[in-house]
Amino acid sequence: MALSPSSRARGLWWLSPAGAVTLVVLPTLAMALRLPDDRFREAWGTPRWLHGEYVLLLLAGVAVFAIASMVPLLLPRASQARPWPGLSPIMRQRLVLASSVVFWATILGYLAYLAVGVARGARPADFVAVLVSQDTLSADLKEVFAPVAGVTTMTQVGIAYVVIGTVLLMDGPVPGVYRRLAVVGGAALLRAFFLSERLAILELIIPAVAVLAMVAAGSPRVWLSRATRWAPVIFAPAVVAVFGAFEYSRSWVFYQARTGGSFVDFAVERLSGYYTTAYNNGQMLYMFDAVPGRIPLRTLEVVWTAPVVEQIGLYDRLSPGASPALQELLAQKANPEFNNPCGLCDPFLDWGAAGGLLWWALAGLLLGLAYRAYCNGSVYLVLLYPPLVTGLFEVPRYLYWTQGRLAPALVALALIGWWATRNPQRAPFEWKDMLRV
Repeated sequence: MALSPSSRARGLWWLSPAGAVTLVVLPTLAMALRLPDDRFREAWGTPRWLHGEYVLLLLAGVAVFAIASMVPLLLPRASQARPWPGLSPIMRQRLVLASSVVFWATILGYLAYLAVGVARGARPADFVAVLVSQDTLSADLKEVFAPVAGVTTMTQVGIAYVVIGTVLLMDGPVPGVYRRLAVVGGAALLRAFFLSERLAILELIIPAVAVLAMVAAGSPRVWLSRATRWAPVIFAPAVVAVFGAFEYSRSWVFYQARTGGSFVDFAVERLSGYYTTAYNNGQMLYMFDAVPGRIPLRTLEVVWTAPVVEQIGLYDRLSPGASPALQELLAQKANPEFNNPCGLCDPFLDWGAAGGLLWWALAGLLLGLAYRAYCNGSVYLVLLYPPLVTGLFEVPRYLYWTQGRLAPALVALALIGWWATRNPQRAPFEWKDMLRV
């Protein structure tokens, strides 16, 4: 099921930066604008802060991002005759070896994470109680398994394993990869359920889907190729179903006795609430948290939450008293339960209106280059772009790209990509080879 050269050049519209962001932002933002203040208060316990002037700024951000991301697609393309992903024998061999290292690093991370939880008091009875009650909201497991610098980092390289494993399988069979993918996915699924960390499983599923879709789009089976191009229509009900499955134990058990109604209505309203309140929170932060001269926070979150840097509180030292805690501001003016800060809004909060537009233009250009190289089969971006797709779909709620949880996977994939493509007969490595446009 390899892609033809023409299919590879076009790619998939909904995996492109412009297509993915437009697909998710426009309908969710329109939904937030349609709802009046009383609906915000009744459904999600927050006043509506969102208004037209700020919405125009957000739409301008989407527009400059989309336009900038499409600029690289206008450049001349190199002819690529080999199928996608088109691994050479030496690349494939090295990726197989690297995947084993990444897999065992992930397993070691999860074992260490479990050991930390046990040391903090977690017992088998706690997990059984959650299974019986189907209530993860009121359980204390999330507190017991609070992130640990270094340990949680190792579990995040599981993203890298899923990407490498899926790419290898799309290039040909590899013994043991299916089993290892099931182990890594199962560990993330348990983490998503017991710790109410839904992102732990989504950040594995979305990159895998990104790889599978690129291959399926070039399938000789016409129905499969066409279905892949219309996949968002197919995925929409699946997204609601997956969200509802996790939300059942995360919040439905808690709210059922208080609100009544059907679970389906609750799940749909809850899902829409995560997006509408995110835009609303972004407007609120822009109004009450835009402190002049403050050091950028969320667009540089990977820096401020890095090991040691976070422990010594470097951000607070460099920018003392510049910003109240998000939860504190939500408690005063919104609803702490819906705490998504709005990733689309963060660059404007950190850099101002003009700086935010420039930030989105630069992000669009870089992701456009990455997407183009991904479609062209550059091994670096075949590995690096799929995790970035997660950030495209989550941009209404938060900036996934700048979070520390993504950094370990990207670093691992970059190093593995360098090693896999390094020609022993031709050194040194040149950075221009990374895009291979």
